[in-house]
Amino acid sequence: MVPVRPLLAAALAVALSAGVVAGSASAQEGRVIATVGGVPITSFDIPQRQRLLQIREGRPHSAEQALQDLINDRIKFAEARRYRVEANEQQVAAAYAQVAQRSGFDPRGFDQVLRSQGIEPRVYKGKLRADLSWSNLIGARYGRTIFITDTQLVDALSRRQGATRPVNYVLRPVVLLVAANAPPAQVQRRMAEANALRGRFSSCATDMEKVAAIPDAAVREQFRRLNTDLSPAFRQVLDQTAVGKLTPPSRTQQGIEMIAVCSKEEASTSDTAARNQVREEMTTAEMKRISETYLARLRQTSVINYRDGRGERR
Repeated sequence: MVPVRPLLAAALAVALSAGVVAGSASAQEGRVIATVGGVPITSFDIPQRQRLLQIREGRPHSAEQALQDLINDRIKFAEARRYRVEANEQQVAAAYAQVAQRSGFDPRGFDQVLRSQGIEPRVYKGKLRADLSWSNLIGARYGRTIFITDTQLVDALSRRQGATRPVNYVLRPVVLLVAANAPPAQVQRRMAEANALRGRFSSCATDMEKVAAIPDAAVREQFRRLNTDLSPAFRQVLDQTAVGKLTPPSRTQQGIEMIAVCSKEEASTSDTAARNQVREEMTTAEMKRISETYLARLRQTSVINYRDGRGERR
């Protein structure tokens, strides 16, 4: 996802009592593994978070990694709540509906997609709520302190250019959905469908309806990327794909994915779209740095009680 990769997300109504955050509605569904400020993390939460992290990042995560991610969410939500900027039910529901739409589903259909991956929608809503709340907090406390100058933008664009001329791509992912545990024969059938579609596809403007005619297919939201921000391997694939065509199909967690190349144009340091994109990326990078520093500081003062023999840590 999210990023170029597909990203599963969900949001269902979760009743949150004082201090209860992502996944804590499941406290009675498993053994308590740890508490953060008195809020439990259970043996139900951890495998749910492992599945979610694998879908989001495309690689498996250990139980310990999932536990630490859950601890971070508890801390983030508690801090957002302290400043009264936690995401409300309407924000979470709107974010869920938006992600579902980008993935080609309505909310109920997206619930089913999550469950097919072994994730309860209400659990992901907890994750979504923690992320939104933390974003609200960072934006409220630090958003106005970040300013990217024109000189910084020109320097960044010039550094990126290097030996590679900057090119703006407009891309749109297309996914033929296949369950992660689908048998090889089903995967092969969907791969054949993808190759057939690739042969017929010639325009982002007119041929997306051909995708809609395929059962269990989804068209993701269109996005823009500079070639200097892409991996060399993916950049080579895009360079070899003509405008209006699809990249070769590849297997992902959600199915068979191809990327439609809707346009590609050479950019320059004076290109408005390129400047805006770089400004956004630089702002995001600075916000990420602030976020990581803030979270590290909070972890030093939070009361984290492990039930596996590690005891209480601050």
